[in-house]
Amino acid sequence: MVFQAPNNCPSCNTTLILSDTGVDLICPNYTSCEDQIVYRISYYCQRHLANVSGFSEKTVRKLVQEGEICSVADLYNLNYEKIASWDGFGNKSIENLKKSINKSLENLIDYKFLAGLGIDGIGPEVAKLILKQLYAN
Repeated sequence: MVFQAPNNCPSCNTTLILSDTGVDLICPNYTSCEDQIVYRISYYCQRHLANVSGFSEKTVRKLVQEGEICSVADLYNLNYEKIASWDGFGNKSIENLKKSINKSLENLIDYKFLAGLGIDGIGPEVAKLILKQLYAN
């Protein structure tokens, strides 16, 4: 049986391209591919990065699908009143979400913020080195 690589992104149907290494197929639709947006924001929210608790992939996907967020920056401008009107988002969960997002602002000068942006090749350890070099000068 021969494996046939896909030609199009399963999320947004954009034609896939080879990565710089020539090994991986990637979707070049960085700003509009729903799965990529959800992944980037979910990655940023992880406990070891921004630590935005209560922000599951399911919640992120709902916010993306409803047009509330399309980038990490949008997390800090959420319309909580609108979100509170959705099923499954009561006052307590909205308050916890606000607190968690506001607490994540403490990481903006930390390596966790830089690593959480999902820039290729910049994980937590490289982010620490970058900031160490930056503050050494």
